[in-house]
Amino acid sequence: MKINTFFPILFFVGFIFFVSCGNNAKEIETKKNDSATTKIPQALLILNAQIVADPNNAELYHQRAKVYLNDHKYNEGFDDMRKVMMIDSSKATYFITLSDLYFVTNQTANSKASLEKCISLDNMNVVAMLKLAELYFYVKKHEECFKYINMALKVDQYNSKAYFMKGMNYKEIKDTAKAISSMQTAVEQDPAFYNAYIQLGILNAAQKKSIAVDYYKNALRVQPRSSEAIYNLGKYYQDVKDYKQAADTYNALLKIDPQNKFAYFNLGAMNLASKENISRGAIAAFTGAINIDSKYTDAYYGRGVCYKLVGDKKNAISDFQTCLSIDPQYQPASVALLEITGK
Repeated sequence: MKINTFFPILFFVGFIFFVSCGNNAKEIETKKNDSATTKIPQALLILNAQIVADPNNAELYHQRAKVYLNDHKYNEGFDDMRKVMMIDSSKATYFITLSDLYFVTNQTANSKASLEKCISLDNMNVVAMLKLAELYFYVKKHEECFKYINMALKVDQYNSKAYFMKGMNYKEIKDTAKAISSMQTAVEQDPAFYNAYIQLGILNAAQKKSIAVDYYKNALRVQPRSSEAIYNLGKYYQDVKDYKQAADTYNALLKIDPQNKFAYFNLGAMNLASKENISRGAIAAFTGAINIDSKYTDAYYGRGVCYKLVGDKKNAISDFQTCLSIDPQYQPASVALLEITGK
């Protein structure tokens, strides 16, 4: 079964290595000899040398497999993990790396089996428990997900990721109160938990609770230039019809992220909804969105509505026709075009 990950809780991550490669400028021949290795990460060069010196060291192959995993070289990672298992298959952490490789190559059954093997070797391994919980979350087996989250919390009752994942699971089964409670516990354990603040903002914004603003601002305290947090904050203001705050927030976002077509679109939609500044504000905003995405059907439709309202039938017809050329099934554009042209 193939599954897709979602942005907040991908715990299947490898180590990050910073690469520093240089050329020896003294001799041309040295450059030629080194040309094959200049793009190899420094960490990998070191491990290669260590493995040559100690070819029966399982941990060295394990560390190199994690470098390959981080560099998306999965075949090489699997090759090293096979060597690891031939030398020593008794360490639980090896099965976590093997599971990660299976996970990113959509071999979820093997990923699950590797995590179960890890736990059989180390029944206190919280990392493996949460990875198993994540797997069950993706396939919507919520009871099994809770089972492994609770196992992890019995080992580590202060684990913020476990509470976050519990909150996501409750959110998925639409138990909003428990989702919020779990997310609040997550940020109590880790006051810098950006994703938990975002989820708390989303959950409260859906109920139009003003505390959503505080959660989004806490997310921005952790990541001050987060387009996601600023956009969500603007969308909350827009949804509660505080258009001035929303516009200020979207304009602030565009200074950080000038290519954010959704901010432009929402600025246009607000001006259109309020029937204010249509000829310049709304049209200009929808045009900004179209300049970023030339196939943005909603923006063409929105701009077409603006042109229609100000009596510019020619441009209105053009935008509705463009919208339909991109998506012939875009019913609102068909209706609007019929109203203008009668055909």
